[in-house]
Formats: sequence, C-alpha cells, structure tokens
Amino acid sequence: MIALLLHGNLQYAEIPKGEIGRVIEKAYLPVLSALLKRETSFALNVTGFTLELLPGDVLGLLRDGIESGLIEVTGTAYSHAILPFLSLDRVEAQVRRDREVKENLLEVSPKLFFPPELAYDPVLPAILRDNGYSEVFVDGEALILSSHLNRAIKPVKPLYPHLIKAQRGEGNRYVNYLLGLRELKKSLELVFPGKVTLKAVKEIEAIPVWVNVNTVVMLGAGKFPLMNPRKAAKWLENLDDIILYGTDIEFLGYRPLADYLITVDSFLEVFDTLGREVKLPSELPHSGRRLYLRTSSWTPDKSLAIWSLDDGNARLNFLSRNLRGEKAFLAENSDARGWEPLPERRLDAFRAIYEAWRGGEWET
Repeated sequence: MIALLLHGNLQYAEIPKGEIGRVIEKAYLPVLSALLKRETSFALNVTGFTLELLPGDVLGLLRDGIESGLIEVTGTAYSHAILPFLSLDRVEAQVRRDREVKENLLEVSPKLFFPPELAYDPVLPAILRDNGYSEVFVDGEALILSSHLNRAIKPVKPLYPHLIKAQRGEGNRYVNYLLGLRELKKSLELVFPGKVTLKAVKEIEAIPVWVNVNTVVMLGAGKFPLMNPRKAAKWLENLDDIILYGTDIEFLGYRPLADYLITVDSFLEVFDTLGREVKLPSELPHSGRRLYLRTSSWTPDKSLAIWSLDDGNARLNFLSRNLRGEKAFLAENSDARGWEPLPERRLDAFRAIYEAWRGGEWET
C-alpha cells in the first residue's frame, strides 16, 4: 500500500500575500476536488493560520472529506513555526492553538502531528503525547543519518548533491542533473517501509516522509528531462508501505519547480501507473524498528541552519524569544525566515515583534 499527505501553508515564504487567492484557485480547490471525486484517501497537513484564511467552499470540501473518512487531518504548529527554536511553553502554545482552530472549524481533534519543515528535537514527542497526539511525521532520511549525533564532528552530507547543485544552477546544470538522477535513484535503496518507534523523552510512533521519494514523484509528474510519470512509477515499484508524496500542495497546479509545473492529472498519473492501494498514513504498518532521531529537519544536510544562520533570521529568533500573547504567533512563523523569503513575509514578523513590544506583550 501507499499513502499520500498534502502540506498546505498560505504563509509560504516565497508566495506574495496578494497571490493567496490564486493559490487557492490553482492548487487547493482543484487538487482537493480531484482527490475527493476519485475517493482517494489522503492526510492533510494544513496550519491553523491557513485554515482561518480559507474560503467557505474549501472548508466545505474538507468537512465532506473528513466526514466520508477520506481526509485525515493532522495537527501542526499554528503559524508554521520551527519548533526547536522555541521555548517549551511556546511549542505547547503553537500545538494547542492549532488544535483549537481545527476543532472549531473542522470539528476534528487530530492524532497525527506534522512538525513544520519536519524540524524535530527529542523533547517534542513528550509535548505531543501530553497534548493527545499518538503519532508524528519525521524525515526518513534524517532517521537514517542519525547514527552520529554531533555534526561538528561529522557533518551530514546530502544523498544527492549533484541534483541540489542543478536546482541551484551551480556549475554545468545539465551534467549535475544527470549525475543527480543517478544519485537520487541510488538513494531509494535506503527507503524502508512502515512506521517506527522513536526513542525520545516520551516514545511515540513515527511515520517517515521520504524526501527522495517526493522528489522522484515531482520530477516524474513534472515531466522533467529523462523523467515522466511512468518512469517515476518504475523507479518506485519496489517500494511499499510508504508515503508516496508528503509535501506542498502549492507545487500542484500553482508553483513551478525549476520552471516545470506539475498538473493534477500528471501527479495522479504516477499513482495510477504504480497501481497500489492508497491508504491513510495512520494505516501504514509498523516496521518493528526503534530508532533515535537527532535534532534535524528535512533540508538536504538535515540541519536547522536555513532558519538560523542568516543575520535577519538570527535577529528574529533572538527577539521572538521574549514575546507572549497573540503577536508571538506571527513573529514565530518560519516563513519570515524561509528558504528565500519575500521582504513582506519578513516584515510581518518584525512588525509583530515591534507591536508586541510597544503593546506590553513582552517578557523582561
């Protein structure tokens, strides 16, 4: 069996706020409608903040899917915060606010939790267990690369570095792309089926999301050079009991990947060609593995550096630590830090920090 998860975040770092209507029109409505019409089961990881922005017709679709058992709603951080950067009180505030919104708007209390950017630390499962969660999504590659815990001694090397170079336009892009495809295909040998039990402050079942599998699906569905839906399915034919796609809904119909736009039809063609039964992620079997997961994310080197090393990010993280109240949620939003954030997204966070300070929502 295979499973499907869609991640939705209308605070997306590289999407202008003025484009939110188009994102809903081009991605959210057609993708959700197509899956529900086909009676395809899937998990939906959407932030509480995003739910509050969705129009009534989309919320109606979600309620229908939940009622029919086709949609499994996950919990997450309310404003897509990078949880390992927050105090434990603020982690819990993010978790609880997100659940409250989903209970109010969708009348559902999630049991599965998706950490934004799959950013994780070993205390998170304890907070999740304390708040009624029984399972958490994690980065599968990070699980494999957690055998050594000190990156200062042994840095994590990406599994397909040439593909990353091609994506960034470094060197000879086509040569890097060809080499990267070979590395990507080779990395699929590391994928294992099913869930794991995480060794953590409080143990919890974890559902791996495999970035390399996501990438194969996206390259095939996007019909990149030397790739198409059938070839992607061929590469993945020996894998079972995994999440076949577990990333952004915005890539389907709205946001191009390196100038290639994935359509709903080409995306679904990968699933159809593979010909596997599609189940909800919670229905995946347990692999029997008990593993430790290092503090990590789903970036190529599995670090948190993207959201911390830049001077603007470091300043936001420092100032956000003193916030309390409503403004804290917007200041903590990861998309102000982002992979390549727009100025307006970053200014939203700085503005929230200033207004909280002026308004007395500040811990001294």
